[in-house]
Amino acid sequence: MSSTRRVIHAVGGYRWWVAITALLSFVTLGAGIGLLAMSAFLISKSALVDTTITLALTILGVRVFAMTRAVSRYAERYVGHLGTFRILTRIRMWFFRGIEPLAPAVLMQHQSGDLLTRIIADIDTLQDLYLRVLVPPVAAALAVGLGCILLAGFSPWLGIALFVFVCLCGIAIPLAMHGLTRSSSSSLLQEQANLNATLVEGITGIADLVAFGREDLLLGRAEHITAAQQPARKQLAQARGIAAGLTALLVGLAALTVLGFGVSLVSDGSLDGVYLAILPLIAIATFEAVGPLSAAYEHLGRSRAAATRLVELVDTPASVAEPSESAKLTLQDNTSSALTVADLTVTDLSFRYAEGEPLVLQNATVQIPAGSFAVITGPSGSGKSTLSNLLLRFWEYSQGSIQLNGYELNRLGLDEARSVVALVAQHDHLFDTTLRDNLLLGDSRADDERLFEACDAVCLGDWVRALPAGLEERAGENGNRLSGGERQRVMIARALLTEAPILILDEATEHLDEEMQLGVLRGILRWRSGRTTIMITHEAPNISGIDLRLQCSKGTLSEI
Repeated sequence: MSSTRRVIHAVGGYRWWVAITALLSFVTLGAGIGLLAMSAFLISKSALVDTTITLALTILGVRVFAMTRAVSRYAERYVGHLGTFRILTRIRMWFFRGIEPLAPAVLMQHQSGDLLTRIIADIDTLQDLYLRVLVPPVAAALAVGLGCILLAGFSPWLGIALFVFVCLCGIAIPLAMHGLTRSSSSSLLQEQANLNATLVEGITGIADLVAFGREDLLLGRAEHITAAQQPARKQLAQARGIAAGLTALLVGLAALTVLGFGVSLVSDGSLDGVYLAILPLIAIATFEAVGPLSAAYEHLGRSRAAATRLVELVDTPASVAEPSESAKLTLQDNTSSALTVADLTVTDLSFRYAEGEPLVLQNATVQIPAGSFAVITGPSGSGKSTLSNLLLRFWEYSQGSIQLNGYELNRLGLDEARSVVALVAQHDHLFDTTLRDNLLLGDSRADDERLFEACDAVCLGDWVRALPAGLEERAGENGNRLSGGERQRVMIARALLTEAPILILDEATEHLDEEMQLGVLRGILRWRSGRTTIMITHEAPNISGIDLRLQCSKGTLSEI
């Protein structure tokens, strides 16, 4: 199935909106043909009669066609745009569901600006697929059929002549323009995606560019990509101009040809002269339906390129797949505290991020009993964070075993496996919304009292209460309105609210001074009493209550 058909198939039931829009467009075009024809007849007939009484029916017809055209045009625009908005919503949902399994292993290989372009610009481009690619040919075919039938009623040769010119204008010219602009449309869309990716990356790091005085790097790259777009834009503009000129020429030739046939019919008495003005105007009105077809092929090229970019990402194999038969994890019940807990056992675990790369973990073996506080230390690059990524099923392991309560981790469904583990890392994301909204990601049912309890546990409650807006204070983009320590503590509080059986703190307290770090750890351990907490750090904290100390070195784990 082609990329374009894949996108159309993803829309599903909303295709009826397209059909209704095409029908309303045909009614509009048909009313336009009828309006011009009836108006021409009214003017011709008025020259031959002395009273308007005999023209009452014709005047009524003009009014009916005029009102029908106005109403149907409004209805066409309303239904078409409403349907398009719903179709775009469906496409965005399909695309998001398609890329969600790719996070984070696959998506991190793409520039954020490129992803943003696919989600916004490429999907917005697909609105042309429905309004300007699928609807015009259907409406044009019906309107051309109507125009040819009306002229054929006067003479078959009139209908044939109009049909020939319409085919030249509506098929030959668009096909020729499509061949000329197909590569340009595709390359222009790709260059625009590159430009967006460059601008997003540059704006994200604009502070660093200014600090180093290298704003010229961003401007230079943007100018280079913009210059690369110019040949494609020029070719598209030339094609549009040629198509518009040829269309206007064919419309004039068609009107003259039909008029010439009409004159010969009037001359030999086959046609009443009062109908002569109707013939070329019907031909001209029919061409109104054919005009958008040249642009439809150009929009088709852009839509096809945009659909290809979307499908290309959606079809990318995920690094971790749902098991064919998911096992059901049974958690232990810690009756003393009414908590659900889980044993974690890692046996002979080996892992590399890509084929041919060195092993990051090598025969790692460890057992962390349920409810314990374990600290894993080791230098950078020793494999500590890799273990947490595997526990969250961000990457797939194939050598060794990871078991929760005796259940193999990769036999569990992704949602179920991830519900057992909560992770706080240095580079976790805070959304540009209120502190309350960021905290509620951990527990959407938590009330303000519960949120403040979590903040108090990480020594953040007094600071939040002192804020002018309290929990309604905005965190800023990725928490940039907070200090490094405040940002980390908000993320820890969010993780505490999940009440996950296993909490992993992956260098989550590195931005805190020693005194604050110890205070936060004590609050975490009080909150999570009876649940498993794993701390990954360069140096073990000087705190009591550590049940298990592990050293990670060159991908191996050893108990201290």
